[in-house]
Amino acid sequence: MRLYVTPASPWVRRVVVSILELGIRDRFQFVQTKWPHAWATQTVAPNPEFWGATPVVRIPALATVDFTLTDSHSICDYLNGEFGNFRLLPRDGVARWRALANISVANGIIEAQISRRAELLRSEHERSNDFIGKMQDRQLRCFEALEKQVPAFGAIFDLAQITTAVACGYEDWRYGTDWRAAAPKLAAWFDAVSKRPAMQATRPAETPQA
Repeated sequence: MRLYVTPASPWVRRVVVSILELGIRDRFQFVQTKWPHAWATQTVAPNPEFWGATPVVRIPALATVDFTLTDSHSICDYLNGEFGNFRLLPRDGVARWRALANISVANGIIEAQISRRAELLRSEHERSNDFIGKMQDRQLRCFEALEKQVPAFGAIFDLAQITTAVACGYEDWRYGTDWRAAAPKLAAWFDAVSKRPAMQATRPAETPQA
């Protein structure tokens, strides 16, 4: 199976951390993609093979023999069911819905982070500072909400915790540490889980430019 990746994407990191935590790295060929900064506002074709693999043209994308999954949510669902025996996310019941509640908040952070990044890549006279501020406010609210959930985090580094850790890591890397003052318990938890080999192996870096 081919997994199209780039080191800057928190969506990619979410998938790769899941793969590493499940111990199934050998099942995947990681295909590095390159993206110009124009991705923020324009349709770009980073790679003919990738363009042919998915009409969505976004990462991550997982190409199997039978189908291509074109977002981290479906890919993580596939990994969880096919290889993880539902270890990353319970199949059903209250535990599933509680995990999804935290995942939805952490996903909200990542979505705001990426939207903010795209806006910042516009030329200065085109970008909206109001929109950037709106994304910052959303990120902070979500960090504060996850701060309240830290005492309930379980011993298993599941998909909810992976997604939360990825959001924290991207924030530190791309935007700085201001969030930590609003969520000190979450920051301390993140510092601890960041020592996991899967997190160390997937620390973000700038995307290679096409």
